[in-house]
Amino acid sequence: MAQSILPSSWPGSSALRRRTPGLAGDPLGSAVPLTAVALLRSALVLGCVLAVAVAAWLGDPTGYLSADPPLARLLRGMALIKGMIAIAAAVAVFWRLGWPASQRAAAAYLVFCWLLAGSTMCIWQLSHLVPAALLYHAAALSLLLVSCRERSARVH
Repeated sequence: MAQSILPSSWPGSSALRRRTPGLAGDPLGSAVPLTAVALLRSALVLGCVLAVAVAAWLGDPTGYLSADPPLARLLRGMALIKGMIAIAAAVAVFWRLGWPASQRAAAAYLVFCWLLAGSTMCIWQLSHLVPAALLYHAAALSLLLVSCRERSARVH
C-alpha cells in the first residue's frame, strides 16, 4: 500500500489513502507516495522558473532592439512561438511525471524541460541566439526521443 501524507490515526485517513503514480520501483509500476509525485512536479516547475530567471538575468536585449528593430520584433515573435511550445512540453511532462517512470526518464524529462525554458528566454532576450537556438532544438528533440523510447520500452 502506498504511504499517505496523513497520519493513520486521523479519522477517515484510510479512505483518503490512494495509490498515486510516480517513480516505478518495480516492473509492475507499484504506487509511490504522493510526496514523490509532488517532489518531481515541484522540481519541474521550480527548475523552469529558475532557468527563465537566470536566462533573463544573463541577457540584455538593448543592443539588438536599437540596432535593428524589425529583426528584433521577428525574433521575439519566434521566441513567443517557441515559448508556447516549451509551455506545452512542460505541461505534458508535468502530466507524465504523475505516472510511473524510471529515474533516468524522470531526470531526462526534468533537465530537458529546464533547458527548453532557459533557451527560450535567451531567445526572447536576444542574447546568445545561436547557442540558445541550438540548445532549444536539441532539448526539444531529446524530449521527443526520451518519450518515444520510453513508450516503446513499455510496449515490448
